[in-house]
Amino acid sequence: MVLINHLHKMVERGLFSISFVAESGEVIHIKECICTSWHSEGRTMNIKIIPSNDIRTVRRCTIINYNDEEVML
Repeated sequence: MVLINHLHKMVERGLFSISFVAESGEVIHIKECICTSWHSEGRTMNIKIIPSNDIRTVRRCTIINYNDEEVML
């Protein structure tokens, strides 16, 4: 289990996988990504999806898995 307030230090290590809940309620799974930046005092983060080179903004409170470990608020 991963605590959400430790996540910012963990993503600095490089490549990771992440799952989060989109606005539509759909669970999005990304297998290979890196964190490019944190915003709004850590409320959101930008991730770069490695296979597609897309950049996506994710709200920290919507993250449910990090490297196949459950994320706890």
